[in-house]
Amino acid sequence: MSGDHADPGRAHPPAVTLAQARAAARAVRAAEHGRQVLRTARPRGLFGAIRSRAPLSLQLYGAALERRLVWYGEGEFAVLEPPFGRRPAPGTPGAWLRGADRRWDMLVAFAPPALLLLLSLALVPLAQGEWGLVVIALPVLASSYVAVVMLLMMVNLLWQAVRPVVERGREHRVTTEELRAEHWSVALCHQTRPDHAESLIRQIEHRLKALPGGWGDDRGVLVCVLGGVTTEAMRATFRARARHARLDDQGDGLAFLISLPKPRPWEPTERQAISGLLLYVFAGAAVVFGEALLVAGYEADACGNACAGRPATYWTAVRWLSQRLLLTDPPHLSPATPQAVVVGWLTSIMALTGVAVAVTAFRWYLAAHRRRRARVAMELEEMDTTTKVLLLVATAVEHEQVKAVLRAHTEKASEVEFHRRHAVFNLGRVSRATVLLARSEAGTTPTAGSMLTAQTLIEYLRPDYVILTGICYGLRRGTQRIGDVLVANQLRVLDLRKLVDGESGPVEIPRGARAEPSVALLNACYAVDTVRPHIGVMLSGNTLVDSEAERDRLIAAHPDALGGEMEGAGVYAAAAKHGTDWIVIKAISDWGVAKTKRHQAGAARNAAEFVLRMLDLGALDTPPNPPT
Repeated sequence: MSGDHADPGRAHPPAVTLAQARAAARAVRAAEHGRQVLRTARPRGLFGAIRSRAPLSLQLYGAALERRLVWYGEGEFAVLEPPFGRRPAPGTPGAWLRGADRRWDMLVAFAPPALLLLLSLALVPLAQGEWGLVVIALPVLASSYVAVVMLLMMVNLLWQAVRPVVERGREHRVTTEELRAEHWSVALCHQTRPDHAESLIRQIEHRLKALPGGWGDDRGVLVCVLGGVTTEAMRATFRARARHARLDDQGDGLAFLISLPKPRPWEPTERQAISGLLLYVFAGAAVVFGEALLVAGYEADACGNACAGRPATYWTAVRWLSQRLLLTDPPHLSPATPQAVVVGWLTSIMALTGVAVAVTAFRWYLAAHRRRRARVAMELEEMDTTTKVLLLVATAVEHEQVKAVLRAHTEKASEVEFHRRHAVFNLGRVSRATVLLARSEAGTTPTAGSMLTAQTLIEYLRPDYVILTGICYGLRRGTQRIGDVLVANQLRVLDLRKLVDGESGPVEIPRGARAEPSVALLNACYAVDTVRPHIGVMLSGNTLVDSEAERDRLIAAHPDALGGEMEGAGVYAAAAKHGTDWIVIKAISDWGVAKTKRHQAGAARNAAEFVLRMLDLGALDTPPNPPT
C-alpha cells in the first residue's frame, strides 16, 4: 500500500497510472459488495443493455487526473464527484474523460456506426477493386448496429412504460441523483483496512476543501452513496459518522447516507425528447447521403452507358433512397443490382424504426410537459401554503434569547407589528414556516397574562401552531441538569383544586385539567435528534415557586412530574377554545428554590434552539389540518 496517512492535507496527490486504475477496478469487482458497487457505478442508461457510465478503470483514471481520487493504493481509495452539471474549470486535466464518462451510452450507441460510415466513405475510391465487398459491408453493418441499438432502446422504453404498473404500490425513495445534483458525493469507496477507515474519511474532507469548487474553508454537505462502498466495515463507519454529524455543528459537516433500493424510472425532459428525435433524424439523413454514394457506384458499374431509370448518379440515388423512406420507389426509377436493393430495404427498415422513435419522442414530450406543469403548480401551491408558528414567552430574557437564536439562523432582523395592542415580532421564515414572537406577563390570570394574550393573538393571527417556550423549574435534580429541555406531553393545571377537612387538617383534592398537547407538535419534538429532551408531565400554576417546602410538596403530590412553570395553563385554555395546536417547551433554569438569574439566559437559549431545530427539520411546514 502506498501513501502516507500522516499527511491528510497534502496539495499534490500521487499520480495514478491507467494500469493502477485497472488493478483497482479488479479489486473492486472482487470485493465484498463488488457486484452492487458495479451496478451503482455503471447504471443502465437510455438503451437498456448499454451502461450509462464508462468502465470503472476509466472512471478511476479520470478522477485521478482531476485530483478527485483520494488514493492510498489499490486497496484503499475513494472517488469524489462534483454536483451534476458542474463543468470542469478550463484547463483541468482529464476534463474530456469526464465528458466521455457522462455520455458513455451515447458514445457506444452512435460512435461505432459513425466510424464505420466514415471508413466506408474513405474506401469508396477502392470500391472497384478487392475492397468492393468491404465498402458494401461497412454501411450495412453500421445500419444493422443502429437498428439493434434502436431495438434495445424500444425494449427499454417499453419496460419503463410497464414498470409503474408492475411496481404499483411500492414506495420509491428519493434517489441519489436528486441529492448529487446539488452536492459533492463519494461515488465509490474501497477500503480493505478497517483501522484506516476514519483516516480515509478525514482525507476525503481535506481534499474537498482543497479542490476547485469544493467546500473551501466552509463546511458543506457530502452525499455518501452506500451502494458505492465495497465493504460492510466501511459502510458502518460512514453510518456512525453520519449519526454524530449535524448541519449546525462545528465539526466536519453532514454526511447523507443513501442506499439504492430501486431507482425511479428515468423520466426525460421536454428538451431531451425533442433532442432524441432530432438526433435520429440527422443520423438517418447522414446514413442516406452516405448510402447514396454506394448505390450510385453499384448501379453505374452495372449499367454502363444504359442507365436510364436507374439511380446511377449521386442525386438520383439520394432521390431513390429518400423515396425508400416511404417504403416505395419513385416513378420510373428503380435499381437493378442486388446490393442496391439490399441497401434500399435497410433504409426502409430504418424509416419504420424512425416512426417508432417519433411516436415515443412525442409521448415523452407530452408526459414531460405534463410533469413540468404539475411541478410548477405544486411549487406555487407550496409557496401559498406556508404555515404560521406563534412563539409565546413571558420574560424579557426569554424574549431576547428567542430573537437572538432566530436572527442568527435567518440572518434577518426581526420586524415588529402591532396587533390588537400586542407587539408581535416577525422573525422571518424557517423552512416553510413564518415565525412570530409575542410576550405576555408572567402567570395566567393577569390582564396581560398568557391566557388573554394567547386568546387575542390566536383570534387575530390565526396561527397554525402555538409554542410556549422559555424557562421553568425542575423537579428531578438527580436525573436533570440546569439547561435541560423539558417537553410537556401532559400539562397538569394546579390552580383549580378542592379543599376538604381531614383528620390532621385541610386535604387538597386536585381538580385542574390534565391537558395533552398537539400530537403533531409532540411528534415533531421526537424527531429532533441533536438534543435529547425530557418528555413528560409538567405542572402549571400561578404560583412562583421559590420554596423548598412547596417544592417538596409538589414532588410528593405529583411524583411523575418533570418540572413546572406559570403560563402553560393559559396558553392551553386559549388554544383549546380555538382548536389550535399547542405545546410547552421550556428549559430548566432552577430547582424551585433559591432562585437567581444566573442560568436564565442559557436555559432560555437552549429552549429556543430546540424549537429552531424542530422548525428547521420541516416538521411544521404543513398545516395540522391542510385543506382537501
